[in-house]
Amino acid sequence: MVESRHPPDTPPIEIEFRPRSAPPGLPVEVLRRSELLARRTGGARRQRVGFHQLILCTSGGGTHWVDFEPHPIEPGTILRTYPGQVQGYVTDPDFEAEVVLWPASSHPATPGGSLWYPGGSVPTRWQVAPEVMERVLRLIVELRFEQERFDGSSASSRLLQVLLHALLIRVVVEIPDAEPNVDHLPRPYLSFRQLLEERLTSHPSVVSLAAELGYSTRTLDRSCQAAAGRTAKQLLDERISLEVRRLLTHTTRPISQIGIELGFDDPSNFSKFVRRQLGRSPREVRHKPDDRVPQVTTPR
Repeated sequence: MVESRHPPDTPPIEIEFRPRSAPPGLPVEVLRRSELLARRTGGARRQRVGFHQLILCTSGGGTHWVDFEPHPIEPGTILRTYPGQVQGYVTDPDFEAEVVLWPASSHPATPGGSLWYPGGSVPTRWQVAPEVMERVLRLIVELRFEQERFDGSSASSRLLQVLLHALLIRVVVEIPDAEPNVDHLPRPYLSFRQLLEERLTSHPSVVSLAAELGYSTRTLDRSCQAAAGRTAKQLLDERISLEVRRLLTHTTRPISQIGIELGFDDPSNFSKFVRRQLGRSPREVRHKPDDRVPQVTTPR
């Protein structure tokens, strides 16, 4: 663990896709981790990203935090993050990696644009063999080459998006569990997860979501158990709890306001929910979100 060099209340930041390229309009950016870290500003412990990210470690080793979980990194590690996740770049020990960033507007449809929900079954990290790493790396190098030739034209933009899609399909081909087999997931489960994301800020219940979808709560429970090994209520509470942790740790908005944003009309009900799900008060979660979290830097 790296000793903190910043006060614990240093505000975290939220960042969007802002490639440093001319001409503007670059749909995907490829850069090395060292280049990304060189952009860092401030001393926030965490950042919440508004874009997709794929990291391929090429040398060294270390740790990268995603949604409060540490992921060990070594050559051949592929790490995938999605918009809305909270992450932390740990600089000691250090490692080098190729990093591919792209906004939701450039994200392709499946295959390759993997179906992903927070707390779902798709892993964040994979370890691949050297020959697989080389095949993935070749596509990243091609992306970087075309990025350097980007002229702002629609053809140049389209080429980069096609190469991005090819990269994501390559990952799925090489790593089958990088994308869930939608054909084998229960339709009620998929509909439930999608609607839960849409209704997250209205403090939804399983009963209200089931009614809106036209399913019984029993049908939702069966499908969620089959797909994720948990009941619909467990998945709902886990998802809201994750959003609570994200909002408490990556924003400085008043705790009462965060409760309102998540559909809790009574601050005491919000506090009870947080204590029941996370074992701590909202204030404790904000100021000590995870005892294991090391000091991290925040590139942008």
